[in-house]
Order: sequence, then structure tokens, then C-alpha cells
Amino acid sequence: MAPVSTRLHSRAHSDARVKFQRRRGIKSHVRTALIVYLAVQTHQNAKRTRALINQGRVALISQLLLTGTDADVAAATLTEMTGCATPEAVRKWQFQSFAAAQMFGWQDSFSQYERGLLDEDIYKAMRAGLAQALVRPAYREVYETRFRTPGAKFAAFMDEAIAKLPPAETGKSV
Repeated sequence: MAPVSTRLHSRAHSDARVKFQRRRGIKSHVRTALIVYLAVQTHQNAKRTRALINQGRVALISQLLLTGTDADVAAATLTEMTGCATPEAVRKWQFQSFAAAQMFGWQDSFSQYERGLLDEDIYKAMRAGLAQALVRPAYREVYETRFRTPGAKFAAFMDEAIAKLPPAETGKSV
């Protein structure tokens, strides 16, 4: 049997090794937790950055479209594009520019909702406004001619919303 001092020394050494391993294990868990936390934060920041980029894009496009609602701009655009700027064609262009700006806003809201960046209440309000507009034939025409992109998530969303609506109201399409 080993002397008492050797046994005590061996036991103390063993206790120290166990404590060291526990601390090392705790540090390892803390490091892992920090890495996971940083990964989550990085992912959230990337989502927010994409949303801000998209918002800037939509704001610019909407501003350009809303500028097209000005009668002089609409007439100049139509004259250059078609060679004809009748009062009826100008009114139609103005409406289509306005409706397209709205649709870009809906598209942005849809995109932010899909990424988890838009509250449910705001999303529901957007859907209600969209449904009210899409009852009108002129809005559906703008969607079909300027927005509908088969295979896109937003197009599927819009097609589903339209399918739930009554047939477009009869009357003059802008």
C-alpha cells in the first residue's frame, strides 16, 4: 500500500484534474452557446438587411410609378412609347401607374411577412385592401399585364386571393 502522503497527493491531483475538466466542459458549453447565439444574430441581421434593401427598391419603383400619374409625364411617356397620348390613354396610364405602385407595396408586404418581419395584423389589413381593389377589373388587368409572374410566390399569393373573390365587377375598366 502506498504511503498516506502519496495517496493524498494522488487524490488531490485527481480532484484538481476533475475540477479542471469540469471547468473545461463548462467553457466548452459556453463557447458553443455563444457560437449559436452569434449565428442566430447573424441570420436575423441578414434578414433585416434584405428587407431594407427590398424596401429601398420598392420605394424607388413606387416613386417612379407615382411620378407617372402626373398628366404631363403620362402624356410624354405615352407619346414616346406609342405615338399617341389621347386624354383616355393618359387617364388609363395614370391609373395603371398608381395601381402598379400599390401592387409593389403589396408585394413588399408579402415578402416581409414571408420572412417573418411583418406583424399578422398588418398582413391581414394588407390582404383586405388588396381584396377590395382586386374586385375591380382595372386592378386585375394591371396585375395580369404588369405583375403576374407564373411560378413566383407573390403570383401564387395573388392568384389565391383572386380565386377567393367574386367575379370582377362589371363596368368600365380604366
